Amino acid sequence: MLKVQVTSATFLPVLVSPSDRAYSERNVLDEYFDDLAVAYSVGPPYGERLITWADLERVDLSRRDLRRRAANNLDSMLDSVRIHGQPPALMLSFQGLESSLVLADPFWDGLEESVPGELVIGVPARDVVIMTGSASRAGIAKARRAVDRVFFAGGPHLLVQDLLVRRQGDWEVL
Repeated sequence: MLKVQVTSATFLPVLVSPSDRAYSERNVLDEYFDDLAVAYSVGPPYGERLITWADLERVDLSRRDLRRRAANNLDSMLDSVRIHGQPPALMLSFQGLESSLVLADPFWDGLEESVPGELVIGVPARDVVIMTGSASRAGIAKARRAVDRVFFAGGPHLLVQDLLVRRQGDWEVL
C-alpha cells in the first residue's frame, strides 16, 4: 500500500468514471456531470493516489478547502500545458492528467477564439484530451476516431466515449 504524507502534499482535481476501479466509496468524490465525477489526487506525482475521507479527517481539512486548494493548484499549473498536432484536431499534454484540464475554465476561456465554432473535446481517458471546433467536420471526425480507438484499446482510467462541447462556460455532450 502506498503511504503518502498528506499534510505536506498538494492536491489536483482528477476526472473519474464510476467504472474506474481506481476509486471507491472511501474516496472523496464530487459529482461533475453525466457519468463523470471529480476525485482529488495527492502529489506530486499526481494520479497515483486519490484522497479518501479518512485522509481529510486525519489532517482536519474540509471538503470545501480540498476543492479550493486543488482548483488553485490546477490554475497555477496551466503554464505547463502543451498543445500538439496540426488542425483540424489537436492533442493536449499535461503531466498524464490531461482530463484535469476539463475543470480549468481559465484555460478554455483563452482557447475559445482559436477554433472554428464552439470548443469540442474528446476525453476518452484520464490521460487523453483531443480538441477541435464544432464547425470543423474533419476535426469532429478525427476526434471521434481518436476516442473510439482509446475505448477499443481499453486500459485504465477510461472516462467518456461521447464528445463534449463547451457552451456558456459549461461542458455538455455534443
